Amino acid sequence: MARAILSPRFWPWRLVVAVGLPRLFGALLDRLARLPGGELERFIESRILMAIFNFLVLLALLRWMERRTLRESGLFARTGLLRRLSEGLALGAVPVAVHAAALAAAGMYIFSLPGSTSAVEALVLAAALLLVGFEEEVRYRALAFRTLDQGVGNGLALVISGAFFGLSHATNRGATPLSLAAISIGGVFLAACYLRYRSLCAPIAFHFAWNTTMGVVLGLPISGAQIPGLLQARITGPEFWTGGRFGPEGSTALQPFIFAVASFYVWRVIAEKKFTPAPWTVRRAPVPVV
Repeated sequence: MARAILSPRFWPWRLVVAVGLPRLFGALLDRLARLPGGELERFIESRILMAIFNFLVLLALLRWMERRTLRESGLFARTGLLRRLSEGLALGAVPVAVHAAALAAAGMYIFSLPGSTSAVEALVLAAALLLVGFEEEVRYRALAFRTLDQGVGNGLALVISGAFFGLSHATNRGATPLSLAAISIGGVFLAACYLRYRSLCAPIAFHFAWNTTMGVVLGLPISGAQIPGLLQARITGPEFWTGGRFGPEGSTALQPFIFAVASFYVWRVIAEKKFTPAPWTVRRAPVPVV
């Protein structure tokens, strides 16, 4: 037992590395770094640095603590890549667009042209949001969730990592208990999506399409962050329906979709027999008496 605990492959040590190092680097970056440019430029610059750092942590975790390569992990597997990317893009873009159209029809969102960004700037912002999706999926799914999953099984890992993902947005502008609950359930969906395919391709595509449609195309807040959009959006309806300053993720009109898609993917993981219980619940076969 002592030998197992002292081993670098002991999952709690891996969890300390997987969760602690990105959090420490992010805190140091926020407090010590003096990145050039305005608020938006600093946001993009910090996410570039976070993406590079988190990816290096992932490579180190795989190489020295799990004793396998990035290819062996399957996190960016090419098998079924087009289908998974298409699935993630559709799940991310279509519900946001439908939600915005419904609330615009009800007079709660008012969209107008021109927006606050040009087409070229919109492409740059979309590329930045692709990087954000990559960075957050590496941090929350490839590092935090996957390590928890190896230690405590799918069920607890889904709940804990989902709550962790939600709470990480607690200091965002306009955050409410309802919006944090929605983000947490979204974290469960993204983790279940990873579990179904054991790949980050669909979660990254979803994250990118969700944020880009919401922010770059429609000009709505993304988890409290306001970025320039191709459309100018004005929110006029009650916060209960629109999400207010936090954006559509805090809207009760969009949250049923988040809950439904999370439930569907968890059900598919169980139905496809890809659900693994906590290690301590697995009964070992009795040793035959000779």
